[in-house]
Amino acid sequence: MTSMVAGSSLLVELLSGPRPAEWDSLREAAELRLEGRDLPTTQDEDWKYTDLRPLAALTLGPAPEGAIDLAPLLLSEMVGTRQVFVNGRHAPHASCASAVPAGVRFLPMSTASEACHALGSVKNGATPELFEDLNSARFQDGAVILVPRNLKVALPLHLLFVTHTDTPCAVFPRVLVVLEAGAELELVEEHHGQGTYLSCPVVEIRLAEGAILRHERVQRESPEAFHIGTLKAEVGRNAQYHSRTLSFGARFSRQHPWVHLAEGAEGTLDGLALLEGTQVADTHSFMHHAEPNAASHQLHKCIVDGRARAIFNGQVRVAPGAQGTDAKQQSRNLLLSEAARVDTKPQLEIYADDVKCSHGATVGQLDPEELFYLQSRGLDADDARNLLTYGFAADVLQRIPVASLRRALRRLVMARTQAGSLGDLA
Repeated sequence: MTSMVAGSSLLVELLSGPRPAEWDSLREAAELRLEGRDLPTTQDEDWKYTDLRPLAALTLGPAPEGAIDLAPLLLSEMVGTRQVFVNGRHAPHASCASAVPAGVRFLPMSTASEACHALGSVKNGATPELFEDLNSARFQDGAVILVPRNLKVALPLHLLFVTHTDTPCAVFPRVLVVLEAGAELELVEEHHGQGTYLSCPVVEIRLAEGAILRHERVQRESPEAFHIGTLKAEVGRNAQYHSRTLSFGARFSRQHPWVHLAEGAEGTLDGLALLEGTQVADTHSFMHHAEPNAASHQLHKCIVDGRARAIFNGQVRVAPGAQGTDAKQQSRNLLLSEAARVDTKPQLEIYADDVKCSHGATVGQLDPEELFYLQSRGLDADDARNLLTYGFAADVLQRIPVASLRRALRRLVMARTQAGSLGDLA
């Protein structure tokens, strides 16, 4: 089968490489759903603020093989707990799982056929979105993480996906994370790149009763790249899923996290987008309170400069019978130029009556009184502006538990806000 999306130029042949038989049913179902479908347009409600015509204009081929220098991207704390994928393929020379505890499965998907039957099993009750189906039909490899019952993994695990190309191409990273009852894990997922390409990752997460997953997601794609990611998490009874998504790269990026909360579960979806030039960052989140006494928290921040644009549509659904729900959602946005734009729409959909739910959105510029105060204490106008801009992002960054990653991202934000001239704020 060679069809991908009828009517668009995203016609990519099925990629060569590992293909366990367990993937066949997933691929075939996705291919059937793709038949006759085209890219979303601004006439589609969920895409009304995002124009994909620049992506449709590209002719994307398979990602090439090639060797690149990965040393600058490797985190020092995770020498023996990382899996690296370059242009959609596992990079064994850069990967090392020697420090992963016994009993934990942390390996390439192409060598984990016993887990592949679980791919696509996290469902949200709706037809998968087009880009999720693209991944299912075309993914070449990915990572599998299985943590057994009551095992608390002390060291963070690192997933690094790198795309490096001289010609436009498409890559489809895939991740499956399964934590059995009482298990605990810290996961860092990073996406980097160089060149023009589409990165279309899908992450599936299943947390059994009492499991805890802390998930740091960093998008630092090429300035010419398109990054469209799907995350689907089923959080079991009294389990916890805490995610933080940091978006700094890509010409266009879209994150679509979907979290299903069982009774007593807790879910966090925090985000920070730092945009400049003509970048576009779009987040469409869905937090589903399916059962009683679950709690959710969302804080999404955007710093938008130049002619960049940020979109946030966060939906919280409280199902009938989900009494005792506690849901909080905040969208906070900082505009640094007259041409910058933010479209934000937090949503609550409540079908239970004993709940505590709140949401809010702010879009504004730097506070003149705060600028005046800093200038009265000796800072010039530019330094005062830069310090306040950095401070807007700092509370999200300071909670990153991996020190080397936290330092690297703080340096990046300081460079983008020009706060580095103020000294080491990290």
